[in-house]
Amino acid sequence: MLDFMEADRAFVAEKDAEILELEAQIAVLISSISELHAAKQRVQQRLDSYRYPVLTLPTEIIGEIFLRFLPPYPKPPPPTGILSPTSLTQICRQWRNIALSTPALWRAINVDPAAITAYQWMQAEYTASLLQLWLERSSPYPLSIRVVKFDASAPLLPILLCHQARWEHFEASCYIPRVFVNLALDAPMPLLRSFSLRFTSEELGDPKRSILPNAPLLRTVSVDDCGVLGVALPWSQLTSLNLRCLYPEECMPIFQHALRLVHCTLDLWDGSEAPQGDDDQHVRGDVVLPRLETFIILPSSDTDPGFLSRLIMPALLHLSLPEVFLTWPEDDPIPYLKELLAKYGCQLQELQIFDASAAESLYRSAFPSISSIVLP
Repeated sequence: MLDFMEADRAFVAEKDAEILELEAQIAVLISSISELHAAKQRVQQRLDSYRYPVLTLPTEIIGEIFLRFLPPYPKPPPPTGILSPTSLTQICRQWRNIALSTPALWRAINVDPAAITAYQWMQAEYTASLLQLWLERSSPYPLSIRVVKFDASAPLLPILLCHQARWEHFEASCYIPRVFVNLALDAPMPLLRSFSLRFTSEELGDPKRSILPNAPLLRTVSVDDCGVLGVALPWSQLTSLNLRCLYPEECMPIFQHALRLVHCTLDLWDGSEAPQGDDDQHVRGDVVLPRLETFIILPSSDTDPGFLSRLIMPALLHLSLPEVFLTWPEDDPIPYLKELLAKYGCQLQELQIFDASAAESLYRSAFPSISSIVLP
């Protein structure tokens, strides 16, 4: 009997010891859990107080970064997609607020219905609503407008005309009927600096009217033959000019008035087929362009014998043209070019000859003073 009692006491003592050991282990674990909870709380506090570095920048700096995300003004960004400023409004609330409160993000507008939606039946409505939105967001900044597609049934042009006083750069890379352009005739454009437009050939019988009656800052114009024939442009105040689809003879009266030109690009039609008008409209003798530094005749141009010999460009630095313009009155272009440069009295620095038959080495030996000669 005593042996059983001793065995029971030993068992109870052993289990009591095990319980004490387990309680000690539990106490250690509880202490560890408490430390882990404290560590977790400290990490959570640091996490809660953390902000992405870009979000700690002043609003003005973030807005400037947004502007660097876009193409350099006045080139417009895509109206939609990842490269559009609309994508900046979809990152977070703070970025959206900054983007919407930065008018310069929305001042260069690409009016391209096809780029907004592929569904033609939705293009006019979507383009008009997006255009109106950008114009509101960009206020009061000057505007750079590029019209890629013109739809006579869409209210795009009337929307643009409501903000005409803010136009700084306007380009229509599509053909626009004059009847719609005439809507802008009487409105001032005090900020306009560059203007590029393609006209349709309709209504050219109308009296010449200036489409830019109040544009004192205008310096750059790009226009086609219909525009030259159908409207009056302020040639005398221009410093950069791009003429498309004109005959060489039609350029001469323009050059007579455009005495401030510094840059000029021509895309000419064959002078042998030039329309015969009144003799009073033809320019006799040479025309002097005293400030012209860059003169480019595109490779697509047809030649007019003697066209270059009627110009005098004493300030010319950069000349680019097809070699065919230098093959009159003889086939060898080099003597004729020497004669022209001597007549101009210029110090040419760059020469680019398209479709050259003569070797580059011949040009370089004939014109050692020209630092850059390129025959692409």
